[in-house]
Amino acid sequence: MKPDRVFLPHPEEKMDFENPTNTICETLRLAYKSINNNDMEDAKLKIRIAITMAKSMSKKLTEYNKNYANDFFSKKT
Repeated sequence: MKPDRVFLPHPEEKMDFENPTNTICETLRLAYKSINNNDMEDAKLKIRIAITMAKSMSKKLTEYNKNYANDFFSKKT
């Protein structure tokens, strides 16, 4: 099955960003950082693509409702 859209990987230089809230993107970044095995390059690429997809979804949700994320994200403890 061919996807409707092609998502480019999230920029590698942005994978070191740290967000104080527990978002899907932050969770994926933590997973990315936990992979230290060079044989896991495909997994890293998929995680970067997932972040791009999640950010696209978030942007679209904001277009529908600018306040959709209010009180949605919990703070890290």
